[in-house]
Amino acid sequence: MAPLWQPYVSFWRQYRVTILIIMAIAGLSVAGLFARGQPLDLQLFRTINTGLTTVGFDTLGDAGYVLGTVWFSLLLFVALFLLGYRHLAASAVGAVVAGALLILLIKTLTQQPRPAQQLQGVRLVSVSEFGSGFPSGHGAQAFLTAYLLASYFLFPWYGQLGLYALAGAIALSRVYVGVHFPVDVLIGSLIGLLFGVLWTRSRLWPGARPQEGRRR
Repeated sequence: MAPLWQPYVSFWRQYRVTILIIMAIAGLSVAGLFARGQPLDLQLFRTINTGLTTVGFDTLGDAGYVLGTVWFSLLLFVALFLLGYRHLAASAVGAVVAGALLILLIKTLTQQPRPAQQLQGVRLVSVSEFGSGFPSGHGAQAFLTAYLLASYFLFPWYGQLGLYALAGAIALSRVYVGVHFPVDVLIGSLIGLLFGVLWTRSRLWPGARPQEGRRR
């Protein structure tokens, strides 16, 4: 007769990575709430938001807004679908939508103000944004999209470095334009990465692109 705890052990062995990732996302969310608005966070925000001001960075900030949206990621994967990467695109669209819903859930539960609602002298570039400021949806989407692309296409190290550098620039641009604190984009980016790991371990993910170059 099997021990009473055997089903629980089997469940843990099968889903331990999923459980650990969910716990990590929850832990990061709680830690971010405590770190948000602390002196270091505020100092970094002021340095990025008002200390790096140039017209060129303003333009890049606008570009970061577009590149980090859910809609841009969806259009990107629709384009890949039309190019023949159908399995990748179908799975990635699901990941993008699910990731956006996860961020929306955390925003709804936390209800944190944006910098301009909390501080004086915030420099807002272009249109100001409202709603909960924690975590950054743009940061999450940028890193989720980068992780999905890197996991499928298996770029060489310099390709992956460029991909994640672009995601990092998108995330930082949200601080520069004044709509997020650094902690917001850090936690959002980490959640995007963790959700990407979770998604690519699921049965919904087609796996990496075959090395011989055949499209899936």
